[in-house]
Amino acid sequence: MTQNEVKFKEVPQVSQIDDTEVILRIEGLHKRYNEGKSNEVHALRGVDLEVRKGDMMAIMGPSGCGKTTLLNMIGHLDKNSGGEIFISDIDTNNLSDGQMTAFRRDNIGFIFQLFNLFSFLTAVENVETPLLLKGYNSGIAREQAKMLLRDLGMGDRLYHSPLELSGGQQQRVAVARALITDPAIILGDEPTGDLDSTTSAEVMNLFRRINKINRQTFVLVTHNRWIAERCDYIVHMLDGKISHVEMGPFLEE
Repeated sequence: MTQNEVKFKEVPQVSQIDDTEVILRIEGLHKRYNEGKSNEVHALRGVDLEVRKGDMMAIMGPSGCGKTTLLNMIGHLDKNSGGEIFISDIDTNNLSDGQMTAFRRDNIGFIFQLFNLFSFLTAVENVETPLLLKGYNSGIAREQAKMLLRDLGMGDRLYHSPLELSGGQQQRVAVARALITDPAIILGDEPTGDLDSTTSAEVMNLFRRINKINRQTFVLVTHNRWIAERCDYIVHMLDGKISHVEMGPFLEE
């Protein structure tokens, strides 16, 4: 086994499934904070949701409705208080902490509003980091990071630090870092929230292009109706529940 093939043992991998199959299934999902205390908060109240492979879905709703909590549950950044989450029919409740860490690393990509780039690393170093953490050979990781950044129009910014990049350029680096491990699902929490309208449009066009070409599934939390309408459908939340689903297409291609 070569260095770039090193993987954690006994970690389930998301299978290659066709576009009609459900890649994400959530059943009766609950999340309570400060459980059992007088100030207990019930953030999610029995959420049921199915997402197909290749879907691009937006989640909308007022502040405090549970949007980001739901995204964190899907990404397993926090533990649920009840219910089940299946990713490609893998019951993630049955994974150990170590397996879940590796599963998340290999199958889920994260894109955040504040980019979360390492300021002390260059663009290419930020992007290659997930591969190095997987045990890839450093030379192979570097070349893959370079190719992906070039594909995203960042070929002339490979060795710039985040502080030397515009907001849109930083987000492209964050997107490249999220894509470098070829995840089945990409989660975005207000991914264009700190960008101006022109840059937001560029980033959303980039997301859509990746979604269509690679058939990667996107789940985006947003307050912005314009952003949501670039997705296939919108899941509306209220008081920790899904109130309704609004189907697209919303705009002419």
